[in-house]
Amino acid sequence: MTDATTISLAVAAVKFKWQKDEKTYDYFIPEGLVVNVGDKVIVETPRGETTVEVMAIKSESELAQKKIVRAVEPEAEGEKA
Repeated sequence: MTDATTISLAVAAVKFKWQKDEKTYDYFIPEGLVVNVGDKVIVETPRGETTVEVMAIKSESELAQKKIVRAVEPEAEGEKA
């Protein structure tokens, strides 16, 4: 049995901190996760998970293949990791 219903996920364009150019990579935003431009999120790469910054939110992308793993919780002032 196949379900004809397609769920369209929003896409976040993210930038890796070591990049010097303006190139971004698209990752699907999982259902229930709220991210905004400027937020830090964790994504899976061939070398493991890494933190990236959300540069834009898109309604769709032909380039996105993976989902964001999770959002990075901002540290409260005065707290240490």
